[in-house]
Amino acid sequence: MNNQTLYDIAVIGGGPGGYSAAILSSRMGAKVALIERDSLGGTCLNAGCIPTKALLKCTEVYTSAADSDLYGVSIGNVSFDFRKIMSFKNRIMNQLVRGVSYLVKANNIELISGEGKLIDANTIMVKTEEGYKEIHAKNIILATGAKEVVITGFEPDGEKILNSTQMLSLRELPRKLAIIGGGVIGVEFASIFARLGVNVTIIELTDRLIPMEDEELSGNLQGSLEEQGVCIYTKSRAHNVIKQSNGDLCVQIELPDGNLHPLECSNLLVCVGRKALIDETGAREIGVRVKNGCIETDAQMRTNIQGIYAVGDVTLSEQLAHVAYMEARTAVFNIMDRACSADYSAIPHCIYTNPELASVGLAETKARQLYGKIKTAKFPFAGNGKALIEGHGEGFIKLIIKEDSDEIIGAAIFGPKATELISELSLAVQKKMKVMDLIKTVHAHPTLSEVLGEAALAAAELNLHSM
Repeated sequence: MNNQTLYDIAVIGGGPGGYSAAILSSRMGAKVALIERDSLGGTCLNAGCIPTKALLKCTEVYTSAADSDLYGVSIGNVSFDFRKIMSFKNRIMNQLVRGVSYLVKANNIELISGEGKLIDANTIMVKTEEGYKEIHAKNIILATGAKEVVITGFEPDGEKILNSTQMLSLRELPRKLAIIGGGVIGVEFASIFARLGVNVTIIELTDRLIPMEDEELSGNLQGSLEEQGVCIYTKSRAHNVIKQSNGDLCVQIELPDGNLHPLECSNLLVCVGRKALIDETGAREIGVRVKNGCIETDAQMRTNIQGIYAVGDVTLSEQLAHVAYMEARTAVFNIMDRACSADYSAIPHCIYTNPELASVGLAETKARQLYGKIKTAKFPFAGNGKALIEGHGEGFIKLIIKEDSDEIIGAAIFGPKATELISELSLAVQKKMKVMDLIKTVHAHPTLSEVLGEAALAAAELNLHSM
């Protein structure tokens, strides 16, 4: 055993929740250790949010160049180099990982490379390359994240059957890509590869894509993807997969009527969700309460064991990086005697397809279940000058409003820069703003943000640029 070290806070896991908790703790005066067995940045930075958005940007540039005649600009034969696209993605990832590493070092955080396991409420045993290191801390934050769910019979082999992490290491463009799972990860990868001319098929078990989102958004997304050439099977199950003699795969799809439909593909992406990484942490062994496969916390991010907190994908909350950041702040503030509670009332959901989708607050169906009388107001991007200039007039914004108070309780956007526009509406939902508050907010002209004010005007039956 190495010499024991006492810390104010020890964090297990260096993803968004973990590294932000460590940095914030140190800046507030705590002595901090951060334990990470892999690369800093977690799934988001190394195998999720950042690399996929880098790929989406590359495909956006390619399609914009191909459509340049719209603006009277002749480029000629537009092509792409898939390996250079992947290199661009890697450069962005590496730059951000180096940035996080610099911040950890600059804030005097002891970074311990290894796998940490709880021994008791104040002790962590870390397995490193050099051996075992025991550390003690007054408080411990678990931020171990989640791992991809594996379906029996569809285990990834890293070559033909891939998980979302392995997709980001492809060296050659797939000829035909089948995707099991029509959630956020599935539709984003479908959008990436469809733009590059790949024959893409999505197999989704439920009756629609992105089943947790607003039904109208889901329907519009499906229509848009189909227009881009993506084949979509809903209410269908991947029954089995057969490796053929030519190296390709044949996926047997069980259709809603029970019949099997063979689908040939060069690669199969399996992305049906992620589950919390708990078993390796020792949390169960020391009595940390687990519910539905996740660590249970209160609004202060405390577990049932005094001094142990949990944040991010390992908890019962939504598996989103910005949720992990918020929970990390909450945990640290409470440890440092600044009372704070997690607020999940206005969490933005962002999906980076083409067009983008974003939502916040209550979806229309859920709002009707809760309140009965609600009203909705919509405004199309086709009525927005900046959207037409950008060549993206498809889509709309929808506000969900309590009828008795005119309070904005939800919003959904399907269209250009939806993931950027949703922030103002997140503030509106969190602060319980009313329609007139949004009407009185001045939005610069010409900008995409004008659709927010236009939708509010429509809610008051004062439509300006729409009927």
